[in-house]
Amino acid sequence: MNKRIKKYLEEIEKTEEKIEQLQSYVKGVRVALKQEEDNEIIKSIRSKKMSTEELVDFLSQIQDGSICLETRVKLQPETPQEKKEEES
Repeated sequence: MNKRIKKYLEEIEKTEEKIEQLQSYVKGVRVALKQEEDNEIIKSIRSKKMSTEELVDFLSQIQDGSICLETRVKLQPETPQEKKEEES
């Protein structure tokens, strides 16, 4: 077999192995992210200190869209430089 062809085939094989490893890594990271998001949701719900009935009702309302949740964003105070740029 031609040396160049053999080299290309080996390169393809190496690259495919790397791709499989990276896909496996990404899959693990996604699982970890999902777990962290789930933990954050559980933490938030537990902080509300609702009874079981209240929690079930609350989650049902979220699912059917009859409740609207607000998100609050904490803004950083403007620096003097940012104020000057806005005024310009």
